[in-house]
Amino acid sequence: MKQPPDSNDRPILVSKKALARFFHVGWWKHTWKFALVFIPTFKTPIILSTLAGIIMHTCFSLLLRFKDVQGPIDGNELIPTLIGSAAGLIITGILLILSLCLGLIRLTGFTRAFLRCPLDLEDTTSSAQIKSYLDEGLAAVRHHKAFLAKSWLVSSIIMVPLIFVWCACSFVVVGLSPDVVKAYNLGPEVVPLRQGSMIAMAIVGLLLSNYSITTLAVSSMSDRTVRETSIEALWLAITTSPALSLVSISAFLAVTAITTPYAVVVLFKPALQSTTAITTAVSYICEIWQGISGLIIIPMSTAMLCEVVRDCVVIKESGKSGADKN
Repeated sequence: MKQPPDSNDRPILVSKKALARFFHVGWWKHTWKFALVFIPTFKTPIILSTLAGIIMHTCFSLLLRFKDVQGPIDGNELIPTLIGSAAGLIITGILLILSLCLGLIRLTGFTRAFLRCPLDLEDTTSSAQIKSYLDEGLAAVRHHKAFLAKSWLVSSIIMVPLIFVWCACSFVVVGLSPDVVKAYNLGPEVVPLRQGSMIAMAIVGLLLSNYSITTLAVSSMSDRTVRETSIEALWLAITTSPALSLVSISAFLAVTAITTPYAVVVLFKPALQSTTAITTAVSYICEIWQGISGLIIIPMSTAMLCEVVRDCVVIKESGKSGADKN
């Protein structure tokens, strides 16, 4: 009969300990160095997504030329523009899919390397050592790609009910927008329903985010079966939810503010959205900045989220996971 784990090894407790590391300068130096070494590996998906964004903005800017045209539009000019824009958007979709697939695979390798590399709060780990862990992590991902695909598929199926709930809530939020309520003279009783749906969307969104992160972390180790990976990831998503949700919100706000500062400006001045962002070179500058900053910010935010479950995911010398409940 297995002995129960020490109370200090329970996920909810170790996740709280992980939060304390964020107040240690050494953790940030260690993570910053990891992100810098990861740049050559991560640049390809970032370049693809940046190109996709630039092409998309170009297509929209071409179409917007006809927005303020008075009278009939010349078909000889409109039809080629529509065909060119459609082709551009198709290319955009292909580039985004490639970027997502490559980015996910390489972030999985980054996650494995970051979790397996001994935590160095004294910042003594060299770039060469970090690169060796990254090389091993990427090689392991290539070797276990079938296992990872199965694990992610099973986890995706588990998330389907929550996705349906999120979609239903989003439908209520959009369907009961102030404009719709005013147009159809709906009563004030629909306001609490919309507010409740918005709260439910936020909660379900956090649950989906937490489960995605724990699935990424657990599956990157490739030391469990598909069934064990899915169950343990779900268990960790539940037990570490308070700490993981806090870090998820913090990381989301930081990534948004740094990679898309224009979105923060538009939040306070919505009138700028329909003028400057789409019709001027600012949109292209924003896309390029988003790509450059994403090279560092995305790996660092991933590291922040994985740090919360580090002690639960990494296999100990005893051969048992820190999240072993038996």
